[in-house]
Amino acid sequence: MNPTRRRFLAGLSVLAVAPVLAACGSGSDSTATPSSGGSSGGGTSEEAAFPATITHKFGETTVEAAPTRVVCVGLTEQDALMALGIVPVGVTYWFGDKELQGVYPWAQDKLGDAALPTVLDSTNGIDIEQVAALAPDLIIGQYAGITGKEYELLSKIAPTVAQSGDYADYGMPWDEMALNIATAVGRPEAMRAIIDGVNGQVAQAAADHPEFQGQTAAVVTPYEGLFLYGPEDPRSRMLQDLGFDLHPLITDADDSEFGVSLSSERTADLGDIGVAVWLDLAADQQVEQIFDKTKAHDEGRWVDISDADGSYYVAHSFVTPLSIPYLLERYVPQLAAAADGDPKTEPPVVTG
Repeated sequence: MNPTRRRFLAGLSVLAVAPVLAACGSGSDSTATPSSGGSSGGGTSEEAAFPATITHKFGETTVEAAPTRVVCVGLTEQDALMALGIVPVGVTYWFGDKELQGVYPWAQDKLGDAALPTVLDSTNGIDIEQVAALAPDLIIGQYAGITGKEYELLSKIAPTVAQSGDYADYGMPWDEMALNIATAVGRPEAMRAIIDGVNGQVAQAAADHPEFQGQTAAVVTPYEGLFLYGPEDPRSRMLQDLGFDLHPLITDADDSEFGVSLSSERTADLGDIGVAVWLDLAADQQVEQIFDKTKAHDEGRWVDISDADGSYYVAHSFVTPLSIPYLLERYVPQLAAAADGDPKTEPPVVTG
């Protein structure tokens, strides 16, 4: 049985400390003193941008005026905000270097003179009191799994833009998330221009590597055996945008939008894959030993990305307007080296 997205993100070693997103208690004190954090400034609202209404999983949220204190309760929203010159006052920690406080190398030049955001701990779900203490006037959770109870509590603090109900939780395309975020802060046209530019870079990378077309690929990780990321996962979407087809182990499975769980022994079924993108292959010795005996391994049709790769490891999972250009520069050469089927072609070493 496939794991739920929430349980998977909570337990997977690759994405350790991702939030469980369990329902939280009440106790949101609207009189709490704001914590230190970044300043939501730097962007000018577009004409007639407000009121802005965004449809999501729990209905609609209307933002009446430009927010000045934005808190991100999802995992990656800060990048879309910072692409618009808006630094949130609070971000949710996912993984990577916690000392960066959610501002990774691809976003650091967008920080300017603003203070770093306060980092929210979501290990036991969204901390409603911690969010309230930041005194937000907008709460955003797009790459998120906000529950109905959490939405109810958060909405009492500030207008809350939850994830879309049109996809699995954590399954919304990056550009739709970015546009929702931009709409909520009054900058949709600016974001459309950013999205067009990033999509152009992805399309150019695909055009530069016609060998990707028609080859199968998958993002795979050892997790309670073997886990293959499904078609609604941003990592899988990126492979498809670059020209690859998802491996039949994914596309032939029932209910595989989030991903497919298989026994360790099924690792051998990846022997015919065009490119296997592993996340932490060495995390499971049995999986690694089985893959080592496959044709795909012998032909060098694989890449392994791990936490030893630093911020590149984080960028591979973030998939945002700011992280994608950073990712493409490092990821595409590795994919090209793997896709040629020549074991003598070593994927380039990537530094974070």
